Amino acid sequence: MTGCIFCAIAASVPVFDPTSSPLPLEQGSYPASFEQHNVILSTQSYIAILDIQPLVSSACHILLIPRRHYERISDFPKPGANDDDDDDDGGGGGVNSDLGWLLAVLSSALRDSFRDVTDFNIVQNNGPAAGQVVPHVHTHIIARPAISTSNGPLQSSTTITHQRLEYASLIFGKGPRSDLDAEAARRTCDVLRTYLYHNYWRKHRQRMEGSKL
Repeated sequence: MTGCIFCAIAASVPVFDPTSSPLPLEQGSYPASFEQHNVILSTQSYIAILDIQPLVSSACHILLIPRRHYERISDFPKPGANDDDDDDDGGGGGVNSDLGWLLAVLSSALRDSFRDVTDFNIVQNNGPAAGQVVPHVHTHIIARPAISTSNGPLQSSTTITHQRLEYASLIFGKGPRSDLDAEAARRTCDVLRTYLYHNYWRKHRQRMEGSKL
């Protein structure tokens, strides 16, 4: 869609087979646009990038974005609809079916790649009243480091309930933001891409090859 920043990014980032190389960005394994847009993965149906203005309180802030323009998630093709974007693309399915497994894979990458991160938000806003800034569907995956309180580490949602005003922003993935540091972004992308290669993509390829024997 003309004028949509996420459509422009998706158009500039080629589909990239993540099983082909685990090498970091500086070794030339990925297209230049991967560095420009801090790309973690790029399939036929989705791209995942780092948010350029991550939450200050996050350890890592990822955006998962469908390549095709949908303003709201309710605009996704309905199950059984004859939609080109919901055909099998060799990576697991289309825009509907890929959303679930990509969220699971990226969440695992955050949990396992960053020290002291076990908690995370998955936030998806639809419409201005719900806090959607860019009118192109995108899902925030926000890694949360442990929080210390006057009574020790934050342990449960019960604590959040009792201190609602102080911690309400955690529930909805809100809070102050800062500009993404370029060097930190490079290191983060390398860590996540390497994790995905070794812990998912390579095993996925081996399973696919084994099923053809």
